[in-house]
Amino acid sequence: MRHHQSGNLAAAARIYRRILEITPEQSDALHLLGLVARRAGQGGAALRLMIRALRIDPAIAEARLNLGNLLRDQGHAAGAAAAYRNAIALRPDFTAAYENVGGLLRGLSRPADARDAYRRAIRLSPAGSEGHAGLGNVLQEGDDLQDAVASYARAIAIDPAHMAVCNNLGIALRSLDKTGAGAEAATAWHRRAVALDPYFAAGYSSLGLALQELGRLEDAAHAHARAVAVDPGFAGGYANHGNARLNQNRLDEAVTGFRRAVAIDPAGPDARRNLGMALLVGGRFEEGWREYEWRLRCKDAPAQAAMPKPRWTGEPPDGRRILLHGEQGLGDSLQFCRYVPLVAARGGRVILGVPAPLKRVLAGLPGVERVVSGQLGTDDFDLHLPMLSLGEVFGTQMDTIPHRVPYLSAEPDLVARWGERLKGPAKDGG
Repeated sequence: MRHHQSGNLAAAARIYRRILEITPEQSDALHLLGLVARRAGQGGAALRLMIRALRIDPAIAEARLNLGNLLRDQGHAAGAAAAYRNAIALRPDFTAAYENVGGLLRGLSRPADARDAYRRAIRLSPAGSEGHAGLGNVLQEGDDLQDAVASYARAIAIDPAHMAVCNNLGIALRSLDKTGAGAEAATAWHRRAVALDPYFAAGYSSLGLALQELGRLEDAAHAHARAVAVDPGFAGGYANHGNARLNQNRLDEAVTGFRRAVAIDPAGPDARRNLGMALLVGGRFEEGWREYEWRLRCKDAPAQAAMPKPRWTGEPPDGRRILLHGEQGLGDSLQFCRYVPLVAARGGRVILGVPAPLKRVLAGLPGVERVVSGQLGTDDFDLHLPMLSLGEVFGTQMDTIPHRVPYLSAEPDLVARWGERLKGPAKDGG
């Protein structure tokens, strides 16, 4: 065990095996050899050793806990939960079991249950940093930022060298206060995290994000570069470096960063969306439109990205009703509604779904049959398309952006009314 605790796992394993040669049913040696196997990445062997130990002595609470950890690592959430429950049944004051239950439930998107587990761990061991840290993580993910900051602060008071908590406290402060003061405070905590561990890639990336919010884009890019230098497989670090360079309009470097992120994690939607944005800014439209479609898979994708009716892909509509819906705000709707006459020209009956403040503005757009806001019954349209996908559907290049202007016009009565109202101030020199 001295070898094991000091990290000399090979020596520990040799002694555990020698014990088992002498006493094959020695449950502690089986359990501890299972831990060595887990550390070595030998999940199957570790699982067999743990189960064998528990068959010999079912009352080893630590073995139940470690069996749960092993099952959790292998994606067996139900088995892990059962193992943790068994550990707690054997030892009701087993703080680590409650902490691990909290982590498991957090990963299963059961925040209320995770909070309860962490709070139970804290009641059992108020001086344990992991319970406070875990509770802070759950609170932060639920946007309960003030309480998250308080939990992280308690964890750091107990363990000032806990780098992950220092980093998470910085993230919470940055989320709580987007002004310069919040980002400055966050930067200090991120710097502390990477000072505690110069190989903490996520800490460098968080530092870079805080520096970006302060407008210090070159420093941010250097922090993200440091993140991928210490962890070349860190897709998020490459993506964040790309974002910093995109904000500097250094497009080639941005595209390189995003492509590296995509090469590591091809299914990661954020990097692919941002790659699309960089390519579009650089005028590389064909690939740019295609990659930008990944925005609809991002966590912040609009709720209406998934519709119960088929998506229009540019085929002749043959008089079918096409719902073109806005996504991200007023500006995007105002820009991309220019495609509506092209959709109508292909034979589509266009229903425009936009925020309420734009209904009157867009009502006179050529080719629009109806402008709506809010919910629309599924029987009211046949096909749909997010407005920002129109560029990809029409294969838009720089010289084919619809540019017939004006494509919007004010209501004649309003023009006349405001003309009269503004005549007086103009005469008075106002």
